Amino acid sequence: MRKLAFVSKRTVAFLLLALAFAAMAARPALAQRGSLVDVGVDYNYVRTNLPAGGCGCFALNGGNGWVAFNFSRSLGIVGEIASQDASNISSSGADLTLTSFLAGPRYRRTVAGHFAPFVQVLLGGAHAGGSLAPGNSGMPGSANAFAMIAGGGLDIGLTRHIALRAFEADYYLTRFDNGVNDHQNNLRIAAGVIIRFGGGR
Repeated sequence: MRKLAFVSKRTVAFLLLALAFAAMAARPALAQRGSLVDVGVDYNYVRTNLPAGGCGCFALNGGNGWVAFNFSRSLGIVGEIASQDASNISSSGADLTLTSFLAGPRYRRTVAGHFAPFVQVLLGGAHAGGSLAPGNSGMPGSANAFAMIAGGGLDIGLTRHIALRAFEADYYLTRFDNGVNDHQNNLRIAAGVIIRFGGGR
């Protein structure tokens, strides 16, 4: 009985030691994976050529909120809702509001532990409202269309759970009916803050 008890204690000690080593090994692995979920809020500046023919460019201001689910330290999938608005465009009294709903992959690379440049392609739809929005059947001044952004930027980690989106620059395509070529080539600039959940930095 004593010998059996001695073997049992030695086995338990061995198992506890093995679990301790496994826990220490898991911590770096979790840190290498990075955060599991990122949530961000950004300010947006959009330069658009919504009118057909030439530039006819004007600026919209607004913001976006997004959430990213990270499969690894580098790869994640992002869902975003954004809205930008302009009023009294070119002193004409015209107004426009663009609202987009987008999702797609994001790839980022962490450098020196704090800097994370990234690229992304998000696809979805956009809604235009206001006096400059193309009319829809039964809904004048309101329209829906395909939308896409493709671009990238730089995130800077401040703490384990908070980061700064230093800048983001995107090509922002919309396909609203304008009677000519039915597409608008827009530039979107953004900056904001990020909160990270789970994992390490």
